[in-house]
Amino acid sequence: MNINLPLYNNYNQNFQGNSRRLQCSIDKALLKKSLSETEQDVFVKEISDALETILVPPKFIEEGSHNAVYKITHKYAARVPLGYTPNDFNKNDLLKLGRGIFAKLQNYFGEAVLEIGKLQILPNVGKHIPAGIPEHLTKFLGKNKINQYYINTYLPTFAKLPQDSYNSLIQDIEKLNEIKLGPHQYCLFDYLNPNNIVTRSGKLYLVDEIDTLQDKSYMNTTAKLLNVFINRASRNQEAPFAGENIKFVRKIFKKVLIASANVNMLPANSKEDIEIWQRALKKCNINTNVYEILDNIENISAKYNIREERINASKIYLDKLFNENPLKK
Repeated sequence: MNINLPLYNNYNQNFQGNSRRLQCSIDKALLKKSLSETEQDVFVKEISDALETILVPPKFIEEGSHNAVYKITHKYAARVPLGYTPNDFNKNDLLKLGRGIFAKLQNYFGEAVLEIGKLQILPNVGKHIPAGIPEHLTKFLGKNKINQYYINTYLPTFAKLPQDSYNSLIQDIEKLNEIKLGPHQYCLFDYLNPNNIVTRSGKLYLVDEIDTLQDKSYMNTTAKLLNVFINRASRNQEAPFAGENIKFVRKIFKKVLIASANVNMLPANSKEDIEIWQRALKKCNINTNVYEILDNIENISAKYNIREERINASKIYLDKLFNENPLKK
């Protein structure tokens, strides 16, 4: 089933003037470490004037669990709470420049460069396709069409992405385990909504805000990635069984595990992670006991310190696992 995603539609040429002026102002603001009171007033007014032409259907990109994203220009986008309108913008809210906490992540587009109250301005990832089913489609498609989209559009699209795309994304997600936001405060990507990972031009990007986790590091595990790429169709819906397209599920499964081996990511770290693995294995039609699989992954991790050797051993093991669990013809 082919569905045209309304990521970007043609919009009235009159919209472009305000957006381009705002982009120039954003660029200038980001060159400075701080803005004077006068500069802030001018900048906030420009945003206020532009919102009427930004928060409109033709500029809509996508929505998530709590926020919607709209295009400002090809360079910038606006993220606002669901239902937010220009009337909700408060000119008296404090303007904050982004902290650049995640600036070293190469595949992350979720960090705001500017914030004014509940309005955030962030880099625009561009025209993209989200993992799973785009949230806005789940609101008007019936269950059958949702399942068709997942099986016939999402799975083959993400299965054909190159291994390097998975490697690069998961390398960034592994880096989150090393970032601390404060005493006993760690970073966790939102693995409950698959739309938080998107593909554009054959690459994968993380686009949502990073959650703060108290007291527990190393929670960005392979299990969380399997939840995004295999278990969830959307934030509120479990992925359907793929039927004849289960071959694509296995391809995604293998690419996620190879990318995890590339950075030696922890496969699981909780009872919830084990349950995620069990669901993912079921969707891949793999009947081998989950603890046996995790033991084998951990053994490979312990035995091979050299990355290339660890990846090669992982590929051999996954091929063996698939051979022991053949697909029905």
